[in-house]
Amino acid sequence: MIAIAVGIALVAFLVGFLPQWSRASALRDRLDTAQHQLRMARVEGQIGAALTESLRSNYERARQLMTEVYATLETAAPSLEGTQRREVDAILAQRDEMVTLLARAAPESSQRVMLIYTRYHNAFHPGAAAAPATTAVP
Repeated sequence: MIAIAVGIALVAFLVGFLPQWSRASALRDRLDTAQHQLRMARVEGQIGAALTESLRSNYERARQLMTEVYATLETAAPSLEGTQRREVDAILAQRDEMVTLLARAAPESSQRVMLIYTRYHNAFHPGAAAAPATTAVP
């Protein structure tokens, strides 16, 4: 009799626990995905800020921002796949040269940061590459 009661209690517990566990697992996966996307969007914003600073001839701030970008990309790279991984690896390969250009306050560094921004943006927003480069005149 006690074994039947324990069995019924166990079944009742599992009936309540399993759906909640499954739901929590799915929500955890969605949260991880959202956090990853947010991190990658912040990197894009930092590259844009570095570009703005370099265009303003504030090369030291641009260097600091790009150093943060490279550190973030280095930790995020292993979780990327396909085109995104290849593009991030190509951006990371330019680290030393890019930081040196910014440290030397080289005017061509702005163009290089712009190319890095474009490469990053195209990798993470593939549909945007097909969009027109300019806005149509009304």
